[in-house]
Amino acid sequence: MRVMKRPWFIPMLLTLIILAVGGLFIGSLLTKEKVLADVEIRSLLEGMYNGSVADLTMENGVYGAEIVRNDAVYVVEIDAVTGSVLSLVQTGGAGKASTQVLSEEEIRGMIAEKNTGEVEHISLDESDGEPVYEVKLSKNQQLTTVKMDAKTGLVLSEKIDETTIENAVITKKQAIKIAHKKLKGEVEYVTFKKTDDGGYYLIEIDGDHDEAVFQIHAISGKVLSIIWDD
Repeated sequence: MRVMKRPWFIPMLLTLIILAVGGLFIGSLLTKEKVLADVEIRSLLEGMYNGSVADLTMENGVYGAEIVRNDAVYVVEIDAVTGSVLSLVQTGGAGKASTQVLSEEEIRGMIAEKNTGEVEHISLDESDGEPVYEVKLSKNQQLTTVKMDAKTGLVLSEKIDETTIENAVITKKQAIKIAHKKLKGEVEYVTFKKTDDGGYYLIEIDGDHDEAVFQIHAISGKVLSIIWDD
């Protein structure tokens, strides 16, 4: 072909190839999930469990580590991208709380050491054989659910509750305005609960003299219930 003999054709072709390959490479970097460094994982575990971390390894996107705390040894697995704890198993040592369930006061003390949020609710779940405390913490208008081993006090998981949904008929901001019509004050937290009829918001407001939790329908905006704190 005559076009192949033109002096500008080959340099232009090479440029197009380089741009295409470079675009694919950059695209792969943008879509690849960032893995947390082992230093970050070690710091996260030490802060979460207040113990020493040993034998930190990573395989197939999961960090594995051994934690020593209060003469007890635990093996933990952590998601390398999100830092979420996938499993925690005690493999050695008796530990202070191996046979006795910690009190709510002890759990509150442990929570206060690691969190700046306010404890809204604590419940003990013994249905699965191994007792677990579920603690609800409010901070920055969010509610975080923390699950802790009731015998050791180790944090098993932390999850921020949903505060709204995408394209909601009644937005989080609108739901707060509806609640403020009933009670003026500081919003402690907002959570969203999914249901078959559209879901609802739970909003806790701390007023000057009263405190209440409002249940507001996410489609109609109707106040379904108000629980006043005596």
